[in-house]
Amino acid sequence: MAQLGAFATRLDIHTLRDSVGIMLPAFFRPLPLLGALLCTTFAAEPTLRPDGHVSSRSFVDQAQIVSNYQTELYAHQSSLRIVQGIGYAVYQCNESTPEENKAGQVARMAVFNILNPTATAKWVDIAKAGDSSGGITLGGTFVSGPMIHALGEKTLRIFFTGRQEGDPVPAYRAFYRDYDIPTATLSELRAMRCTIAQQPDKVLDLTQAALQSHLDFLFGAGTGASFSKGISTACDFVEFDGLLYSTIQIKNSQDGQTRLLTNILMRSTDQGATWELLGAPDPRLLTNEVKILAEPAITQDKTHVYLHLRSNVIETGYMLSKAAKTDLYHFDVPVTKWTYGIGRPSLCDFGKPIGLVALFTAPSLHMGGTTVTRNKCDVVQIDARCQSYTKAFSIVDYNAVNTPFMHLYRDEVYVTYTTGPPPPHPKIRHLRNRLQQTAPGVLCARGVSKWINAPASASA
Repeated sequence: MAQLGAFATRLDIHTLRDSVGIMLPAFFRPLPLLGALLCTTFAAEPTLRPDGHVSSRSFVDQAQIVSNYQTELYAHQSSLRIVQGIGYAVYQCNESTPEENKAGQVARMAVFNILNPTATAKWVDIAKAGDSSGGITLGGTFVSGPMIHALGEKTLRIFFTGRQEGDPVPAYRAFYRDYDIPTATLSELRAMRCTIAQQPDKVLDLTQAALQSHLDFLFGAGTGASFSKGISTACDFVEFDGLLYSTIQIKNSQDGQTRLLTNILMRSTDQGATWELLGAPDPRLLTNEVKILAEPAITQDKTHVYLHLRSNVIETGYMLSKAAKTDLYHFDVPVTKWTYGIGRPSLCDFGKPIGLVALFTAPSLHMGGTTVTRNKCDVVQIDARCQSYTKAFSIVDYNAVNTPFMHLYRDEVYVTYTTGPPPPHPKIRHLRNRLQQTAPGVLCARGVSKWINAPASASA
């Protein structure tokens, strides 16, 4: 797998008379370090422009890397929180090999000032195989799937998966550690806990076995046994209706290839220490040979919770499944909403007049030489009921724009994504969302931003 880097990028969206402006300054780049900043407007009238050519070039050219590119041969799967102007990006990385989920992979966190990410970045290792504290010893040879959540302004909670001695697969259990911001110290290792099958009095460790039992409850005896190759904390954390929501992912593989995968919705009353497992979309309803409903983004309205998923199959693309808030144990049949479906979807609510904005991986563009995969990403507007999907423009990064993650901070949206020529590194970008008129470029850490008219596109 190519080496990945982490960049920070900023997206400004603001109303300017009859047009909507989007400004995407980027601070995310691979080796060699390449940054990206993009200022784009949604024009009232379409203009002729090669798809993603100018906007994506600006997006790439002013990015700043935040991963530890000097030592890491691999870095990927980032997520982000910002507290009091300091960015905290967690990702998985390896200093021994550029391959994913191999011996030596650790969960790491970059800590940086959002005004000058690269120059201020420092790194904290969250967990690795062999760590032992709180009565827990991490076994195997690697940990995976780190995901971050902020508990106010003093504590970060970082979740990940791993194994203990005797567990049958590498990602068998879910754990977390708390990071105390004032003292820059980590707590002991702690096991994530859960309740299953509408049995609130029976609290279990959050393991593959617990998820398998819950799938039996949802879909019938024997279903869980079909999902036996590990779990992952692959979904962001969303707070609404007074509770914290996320999903836990479980899969099955054959000959090293994932063939069956779903995500179980879950909610917590204690900021993620203990979870109540709810419903899951049924991947067996898909008509493909490969039945994957992976890495969801969660949105919600007054009546429903929506899971925006990737199918990992081009024909079915990005899919949507929803459950009524009155019955979160039953999701409807997933439907295709956007093309391609290869790569983690990311969604964020930019507020009025923009609304939901998604980053969806698009088919790669041939750019001469050895073209990397996942070098293009569609920026898509979605209506409140998730019925109309409209492409605003595309981002193209010659070195890949992979696995984007959006985070809302003080009415501004920041993005992290992975990119980089071999060997790859992870990168993070900041996207700022401003809903008032402002001079372009005033919020950029460096460089000069440009306004670009992006062509309007028809609904998907």
